Amino acid sequence: MSRNINADTLKCMSIIGVVYIHSYPILGQEDSLIFLSDIFRFAVPCFIILWAYFLEKSISKKVPKQRIKYLTKRFLHLFRVFMIWSVLYFFLFVDWGSLNIKTFFSKYFSGYGWAGQYFFILLFQLIPIYPILRKMYNSKFLQVVIVLISISIYIVFEYYFNIVPEFLKKLGYRPFYFWVPYVFLGIALARNKIKSFSKIFIISPLLIGLEIYILRKNHIAHFDYITLGTLLFSILFCITFLKSANFNLSEKFHTLIDFIAKNTLVIFVSNPLLIIVLKELIDYSNITTGIILLPAWLRICLSLLTVMIVFSGTLIITNFLHKTKLIKFLG
Repeated sequence: MSRNINADTLKCMSIIGVVYIHSYPILGQEDSLIFLSDIFRFAVPCFIILWAYFLEKSISKKVPKQRIKYLTKRFLHLFRVFMIWSVLYFFLFVDWGSLNIKTFFSKYFSGYGWAGQYFFILLFQLIPIYPILRKMYNSKFLQVVIVLISISIYIVFEYYFNIVPEFLKKLGYRPFYFWVPYVFLGIALARNKIKSFSKIFIISPLLIGLEIYILRKNHIAHFDYITLGTLLFSILFCITFLKSANFNLSEKFHTLIDFIAKNTLVIFVSNPLLIIVLKELIDYSNITTGIILLPAWLRICLSLLTVMIVFSGTLIITNFLHKTKLIKFLG
């Protein structure tokens, strides 16, 4: 399958967004940097859309008997990567004093163990039910029903958060039902059922940031990923990006985009490790007190520098894993 440069570029932007969200608070949280992290909330929805997009393109080329085998292979690969990195982070984060059978699983292996672990939990739900979701997508009636149910759920979680049962709040945005609309869109894009939109929607992430800012300013409890704005504007942004004419990039930039896009999983799982190392170095050097006294613009620059260091570190790790052939096991 030939690479789709628009999809690859979107994957790169999304993984940069994820790394930014995880790493920008290392030196403290500036309001402008928080707003930028809210803008990057399109990243995970776009990852789900692209996951379904590429999965649908691959699975549609296989005969029905091969599809379950293919999905099983994908599931087992993700599970292996999940377990290896989760065990690593378990030993880095574990509190031996409070550890028991319940906390072993609930705290360290169910989506709360390290930044981004929940994404695996989400895919572990979506992969087994993907054949069912494909069949549901094929029914126009069910498409409408699912969209209406999804919008209703998002409205409840955004504007009536206080009436949501506590056990659902504890699950956060990990349940698969929040993400089904994105899967449907990925399938639709793979089947070329979506028309292109006006390029004005390329600014949609700004509106995600604005909505979350307003919700936070008015002290409205919510999950940042489960808002109508995040749902709508992530969809508009992704469609606009993927349905645009192919980008004209220089050969070197194209090579970089290609490398990052092919290795988003490794970058995703390794960035928390770099953050841990960087935090330890900062705490050891005791420079945070001095940073607080710096002008706001300089604190912002330093925070952005830490994001660049973390992202560059993940690329170094990725390159190392390729050279040592460990990429087969770790990403």
